[in-house]
Amino acid sequence: MDALVTFDGCQGCGACLLTCPTHAIRPDGGRLFAVPELCTGCGECVEICPVDAVTMEALT
Repeated sequence: MDALVTFDGCQGCGACLLTCPTHAIRPDGGRLFAVPELCTGCGECVEICPVDAVTMEALT
C-alpha cells in the first residue's frame, strides 16, 4: 500500500465501496476500512466521500 487511508467521521453511506477499483474498502460495524494489501492509494475514496470523512496519508 502506498498510503494510509482513514475513515474518521465515516457515516457508512458506502459511496466509496462502489468507487474503489480494487475493492479494498470493507464494512465493519457500520463504518468502513481499507484492506492495506488491496489498497493502491489511488484516492478515489477521498474524492467521492460526501462528508469528507476519508483521508489519505502517503507512506514513505
